[in-house]
Amino acid sequence: MEKKTSIFTTVICILLFMVSLPGDLTAQKVSPSNDFSGYKTLKVEPSEADPSVKNWDSAHIVMYDKGIKNNKILLWLTGTKGSTDHVPQSFFKTALDQGYRIIALSFMSTPGISQVCKGSYLSKNVDCAAEFRRKRIYGDNTFLPIPDQYQDAIIPRLTKLLQYLSKNDKDGAWSQYVNENTGKPVWSKIAIAGQSQGGGMAEFIAQHESVARIISFSGGWDYSDSRTKKIAGWYSQKLLTSPENVFATYHVKEVAAKELAEICKELHIPAENVFALDQPIVQNTNKRTPPNPYHVEGVKNPVYQPIWIKMLGSGL
Repeated sequence: MEKKTSIFTTVICILLFMVSLPGDLTAQKVSPSNDFSGYKTLKVEPSEADPSVKNWDSAHIVMYDKGIKNNKILLWLTGTKGSTDHVPQSFFKTALDQGYRIIALSFMSTPGISQVCKGSYLSKNVDCAAEFRRKRIYGDNTFLPIPDQYQDAIIPRLTKLLQYLSKNDKDGAWSQYVNENTGKPVWSKIAIAGQSQGGGMAEFIAQHESVARIISFSGGWDYSDSRTKKIAGWYSQKLLTSPENVFATYHVKEVAAKELAEICKELHIPAENVFALDQPIVQNTNKRTPPNPYHVEGVKNPVYQPIWIKMLGSGL
């Protein structure tokens, strides 16, 4: 009986000690809170916005504050093999807090550029990466190695979604994001962020459209020669988006850190807008370590939230 009482007393003492810990110490053990309950969230299948869509029909995700009517869209583009089933929640919450509304676009993310533009095929067509990206973004060129159709491309899907929301979600005042004469997106009210393949798509779009802001997280590394790792020629094309509104991150320990640093220079992104990250990796003991674990750190690790805020600026 005395032994049981002693154990009970010890447990109570431990609990009282934990409760009495200073707030800053206990907070360090709590993950960042991502409460989206105050935001309207919609899921729209691409085929609902455009009946011609037959493939890759996982839902677009839309999130916004109904009380803000005239803010910018943050368009999210995932990496290779990614989908809207898994989004960077901490980054999304930060963007919402900065005043943005979010569209996580569902688009065909496989195969990736590096799976197609390589070896002998790349040596025969050094512009492979640019043609690939043009097809997946605009859908208006011929590029046979991937199955993407026009209605699968990023900008056609975004356009159809904005038109759909304008008609079906009156809370969102979506018509302001569609040019009433052309039916195309109003790019000055749209920022684009992307991871890996999606980051490269954002950079490519920045060369062809004048968008509000670009944020590239380890935005892919396209080659014109995969053997020598010579970066693709399209990176040297002039940006239409103001360079001061183009931002990029990469981790110094990720596999292609050298190439990503070179690409940022080739794109003429201002040095103060490029963030070479170096914090320890977020460990996940429940899963097998991926071959390039630092590649997703920029958008995944909440330690970089101050950098996210600087890159996002205000969405208002």
